[in-house]
Amino acid sequence: MNRIMVVDDEAIQRRVLGKMIREYLPGCEVVEASNGKTALDIVQTAAFDVIFTDIKMPIMDGFDFIEHMKKLSTATRIIILSSYRYFEYAQRALRLGAFDYVLKPVKEESIGLLLDKVRESIEKEKRVSPEEISREQFHISMNAYYGHLLGEWVQNGVSVAKFQELEQQYSLEPSGAVIITRIEDNTPGDLYPEGLDDIRGAMPGMLVSMLSSENRVVSFFASNPKLTMISVMTAKRPDEVITGAVLAALEEYGQRLSDNYQLSFAIGVSNVRADLFREASVCYNEALDAADSRYFLGGDRVVTHGSVSGRIAPLHYDFHKDEELFKEYIRTDKADLLLKHTDDLFRRFLENGLPYREQWLKSIIQLVLHIAPVIKGFVSDEAYTSVLREAENSLTACASFKECQEQFLEILRGFMKMMHNSRGRKHAEVIEKCVNYIEEHYTGDISLEHAASLLYFSPNYLSMIFKSHLGVSFTKYLSEIRLEKAVQLLGDSDMKVYEIAGKVGFKDEKYFHRVFKAKYGLTPDEYRKKNALPLSPS
Repeated sequence: MNRIMVVDDEAIQRRVLGKMIREYLPGCEVVEASNGKTALDIVQTAAFDVIFTDIKMPIMDGFDFIEHMKKLSTATRIIILSSYRYFEYAQRALRLGAFDYVLKPVKEESIGLLLDKVRESIEKEKRVSPEEISREQFHISMNAYYGHLLGEWVQNGVSVAKFQELEQQYSLEPSGAVIITRIEDNTPGDLYPEGLDDIRGAMPGMLVSMLSSENRVVSFFASNPKLTMISVMTAKRPDEVITGAVLAALEEYGQRLSDNYQLSFAIGVSNVRADLFREASVCYNEALDAADSRYFLGGDRVVTHGSVSGRIAPLHYDFHKDEELFKEYIRTDKADLLLKHTDDLFRRFLENGLPYREQWLKSIIQLVLHIAPVIKGFVSDEAYTSVLREAENSLTACASFKECQEQFLEILRGFMKMMHNSRGRKHAEVIEKCVNYIEEHYTGDISLEHAASLLYFSPNYLSMIFKSHLGVSFTKYLSEIRLEKAVQLLGDSDMKVYEIAGKVGFKDEKYFHRVFKAKYGLTPDEYRKKNALPLSPS
């Protein structure tokens, strides 16, 4: 594709969509127009592969523009920019011959999917006759229209008139349920290099072939980047919808998908509703929850909402105590405790039920991000950022709760290894930073705790490595520096002793006198009167 136009009276919408297209197709020219009339003038001077157009625009709206465009060029694919609020407009546009439509606000993944779909259509067009192209374009437009209408019904509900249209098109019965088939692998394109088109093409027919002729089912695909097929199964009576035979057929269907494509599939089945027209969206969400539950349960590919509904619950868990324990095990190189606590933690997660999958992923990623500062003093900022990004991606890509647990443990072991490999060198750097910090701030109210927080260490651990490297404690070293500075001021200035004490960081003059005499055998006044060189410690 060489040239694409974006037609929208909202300048921000045009620019955002244009930017997405340019990023997805770097070599493609993207032209913008603010209404249908301006767009038609531009089309007179140049050919376009794709035109994205809004419907409601001044001067010339999207409908008039589409009708004019079909007279000028049948090769240009027109994609509608729409919203749920104006869904009926998108339906009309598809009937007029629009290629597809995308919902506002536009998402990057939707644009990528649509542009890939257009590219495949253009390539296919080169291989078939004009008559076949005309029939295929009509078929594609009608499929897109009914696919979007089905999606609107099960996700948000539609008017009686729209449902009657679906009912007539697909011979829907009153009772029914929704079935979700979804690839669990988050990188199916990498696992199955030949692409996902043949999987998408095979899934509906494979499902029908597994079911008996009495089962009435219609399938379509969700408009998201993850391969998710939504199937609506209907029957005259509720007890005829999801039978034991149907569940067995669904299990066989899932097994065949996995065997054929070497990917992990989850199948979620909603409860049956006697009035599916009004309760389709409830069934859809139940099927999603059931499919999500397989992530935690493992085992059978098919999960019914009835088998998990009493176990699904929001996740309520305070990670703070676990964060600190994990940090301590990593710092002290205790791999056995790291493994044990990971096992205990993941077991506790499921004790109160099955959390919502997206909530769970956000929580476990946040836990890792809160543990990660334990290595911040041991790696560069660039490496630290890269480690966090890789950790988040690897956890998101896990296809199951068990795999997530293994990946979580692997990430923390990686943190431990980083510390182990660079501990000696980094400890020296940390102590150098700590010493510099004391040299620069000894006059102020500084403490081991504050220094530890600046260096991303616990006070106990910083105290341990400080004494290991310098042979004295942090507090003792700070006191020595302050006394050395005090000696310099006693000899080089006429400041009073109490002023010197405050100047070098001693807030208590009596304490200053005591530690000074303990080190030099003289009080500060006696030391100044003798005007001697610094004495050796007694």
